[in-house]
Amino acid sequence: MKSVNGNGVSIGSSVGNAYVYLNKVDLESQGKIVFSDAVNELTSKFQLQVHNFKENGRTEEAEVLDAYILILQDPEITDQITTENESSVQEIYDIFNSSANILATMEDEYFKQRAEDIISVGKHLINTMQEKEITVELNANSILVADDLTPADTSSMNLGNVIGIILKNGGPTSHAVIVAKNLGIPCVIGVGEEIREIQSDDLVALDGSSGELVINPDNKVIEAMNEAKKREKEVVDNFIESSYEEQDFEFLINVGSNEEVESFKHDFLDSIGLFRSEFIYLDRSSIPSIEEQRDILENIQQKFKGKITYRTLDIGGDKQVEYLSLPVEENPFLGVRGIRLSLQIEELFRTQIESILTSKDSERVKIMFPMISTIEDFVKSKSIIVEIANNLNQEVPEVGIMIETPSSTILVEDFSHYVDFFSVGTNDLTQYIMAADRGNPNLLEYQDSLHPAILRVLENIFTIGEKSNKEVSVCGEMASDPVAAIALYILGLRKFSMSASAAPFVFEKLMKLTSVDTTNTKLEILKSKNSQEVRNIIGNLEL
Repeated sequence: MKSVNGNGVSIGSSVGNAYVYLNKVDLESQGKIVFSDAVNELTSKFQLQVHNFKENGRTEEAEVLDAYILILQDPEITDQITTENESSVQEIYDIFNSSANILATMEDEYFKQRAEDIISVGKHLINTMQEKEITVELNANSILVADDLTPADTSSMNLGNVIGIILKNGGPTSHAVIVAKNLGIPCVIGVGEEIREIQSDDLVALDGSSGELVINPDNKVIEAMNEAKKREKEVVDNFIESSYEEQDFEFLINVGSNEEVESFKHDFLDSIGLFRSEFIYLDRSSIPSIEEQRDILENIQQKFKGKITYRTLDIGGDKQVEYLSLPVEENPFLGVRGIRLSLQIEELFRTQIESILTSKDSERVKIMFPMISTIEDFVKSKSIIVEIANNLNQEVPEVGIMIETPSSTILVEDFSHYVDFFSVGTNDLTQYIMAADRGNPNLLEYQDSLHPAILRVLENIFTIGEKSNKEVSVCGEMASDPVAAIALYILGLRKFSMSASAAPFVFEKLMKLTSVDTTNTKLEILKSKNSQEVRNIIGNLEL
């Protein structure tokens, strides 16, 4: 029996036999066909898979494979292929690897995932050049173990037989994680090299909440996991609309990709608290037209019947978009990103706003600006919205800001006289307040949103929001974490924006909390000196 820790990203517990998926390439064997022929063959294969995905309602996976076809056609790659290297699997793989490494060094999770996509396409291309066909046969109750997984990998897999996923790499927005959450499959990522401890057919127990894995567990661990699974099912089954409607808190959904939009399905959660619009601009070679942007938003409006909080474009710095020719900055997280970029490239901003205001159900859309640090930036940005709305004879929508910079937390009372609502982005806010790059694994102890420095700031925001009658929500990862959500509720938050799969587990904790007098607990939390003290205080509530 051996314990291994990763990052839990899809809640749930499972015990099953491991299937180790080795998507490796053999760079020693020569290619049987050249690069261009392999590209044509693989493109045809992907196009067939896209068709099959769409036929079976797996639209989000089809869209990823469409992006893979674009990777095969990317001039950054194809322009490096010559008659001298078109048959060399090593040189061609190195080209894909080099392109991926550039993206992998960026801080943004989206680009790290794109790096994995490029590597995946490169591997499939090499296998195509060597005329190798990879087949996977999964038995019932399998724990799928891999370095990473893409739609090209899972297209021929029977995921109905998978009860757990373990990845060496992967990020919270990766294809495998989104699929796991949507299918209710417990998932652990970021296991690193310890994943090599797992062999095919090993019995594995995993906890998709804590990220804990146990290889070849004893009966005691198996019994505990099975009991946990029963409790989790009860939690999900008890999350019903009638009970939810009785509470004094509200759940909204975070959306940041076409995959999440297409796969979303819930009986009563129907409002978006954070729509990350970046994906509209990424994985393409030119600026999307107003019509293209509007079509995407209207598709979202069909899926979500409540309010949609649309965050304007948050790219720049580390989020490079080739067709915008953005300068590379030494410190991108403190550079020209978010609303700063929108104000610098105003035409880009104006087309985005026009696409929102001309959508069919524009009255249900609220607009918020990212990376706001001054009142002047907000006033200028809103004035553009007002101008466009007047020109279109449209109502001016509600306009708010993401609170994610230290200056916006200091000026929150001043901002309350200008904005219609606040949304707190705790991921970046924690990074900026704690001066700890959230992409740096050596700074994990500083990247804790339950640190009193963060909680005291949040409590002040909630208090000012209530006094000024301005809606406040939290859309960072804190809202999806049941323990952190308890702290947020005690400090005064009532709107939580999260992943849909986390909602039942946050609901279970908050529902119990509403009947508890937490006045003294709030004071204890605000007086605490570190994150562990906060966790101890919450743990003592015994919810």
